Amino acid sequence: MRGTHKIKLALKRPTKHRKALAKNPNEQEEMKLRITILVAACATIVFGQRKQTVDLKWKIGENEKLNYSTVMSVIDTSTIEMDFGGLFKSLSDSTASGLKESKDFFKKFNDAFKNMDYVTTLSSQQDGVIDIVMSTRPKENTTETEMDSTDSHEATMLKMMQSMNQGVMLRGSVYETGDIHSFWVKSNQKNLIAIFFQLPTNPVKVGDMWSLDLNLIANDQNFKCDSAYKINEVTLTDIKEVDGETIAVLKYNIVEFVSGDFYSPSFFGNEGAQKETMMKFSHQGIAEFSIDNGRWVTYDGIMSLEASGVMTTNKKTKFTLLNE
Repeated sequence: MRGTHKIKLALKRPTKHRKALAKNPNEQEEMKLRITILVAACATIVFGQRKQTVDLKWKIGENEKLNYSTVMSVIDTSTIEMDFGGLFKSLSDSTASGLKESKDFFKKFNDAFKNMDYVTTLSSQQDGVIDIVMSTRPKENTTETEMDSTDSHEATMLKMMQSMNQGVMLRGSVYETGDIHSFWVKSNQKNLIAIFFQLPTNPVKVGDMWSLDLNLIANDQNFKCDSAYKINEVTLTDIKEVDGETIAVLKYNIVEFVSGDFYSPSFFGNEGAQKETMMKFSHQGIAEFSIDNGRWVTYDGIMSLEASGVMTTNKKTKFTLLNE
């Protein structure tokens, strides 16, 4: 009987515990209410951020010189083991997971580009205009010791060539409000300004898209187009707080494609040769812009060119801005 009695006591304990809980139904209801309010508050904050409208504007002081180390380097895909297909897949994914994968890719990829070829300086001008100057600078691996190892004539020539290479490669300007100001520059320079520095002219919220003022493909009358398409989208994918700073996350999806026939110019009445031709440009990137400080925090992109026919090529170029 003693053993049976112990079993009965053990069976009664859960019943007593349930009765004890039942004595405080108000506490249970209060706990449920607190959890519901907490979940609702978190959802409201996230929903509020997604509905928040922001202005992306350049904010550069009157006497400030904002410098960016600028990378525009062709990628040797044979020596860099990277899954570029995976990159484009993650860039097409607007979820938090997709954006994190894209940022992680670029963070690792930037380690392959330590020597910067260009520096871009932004400064504030009158009438709300931001001046942009991109210049070359000598490679960091050319040291004074290497110069001194040559005779005086060679050293002088080397220094003169380096001085010449420190010339301005691009001059242009944008409005503080984001649109391109220097309408007079050549198309290739205007494209660079648009890709790196053009911002939406109107307030935007998460999910909004806008286009850039650029044309990556240009053909003359010798090209007869059979098919073409164009995607020109920059999307505000997220607004977040980092150390008290409001950051806008932008995703770039630019694609231009044409295919058709290229006719070689005819001379002296002879009919020119005809060659089937295809060209495709794409620029995929992700960037973070400080809404509070009015400047890039990070900017990373990869431009791809595929072509066949008159010109056959398949190359990728790294586009990066690093704040100095």
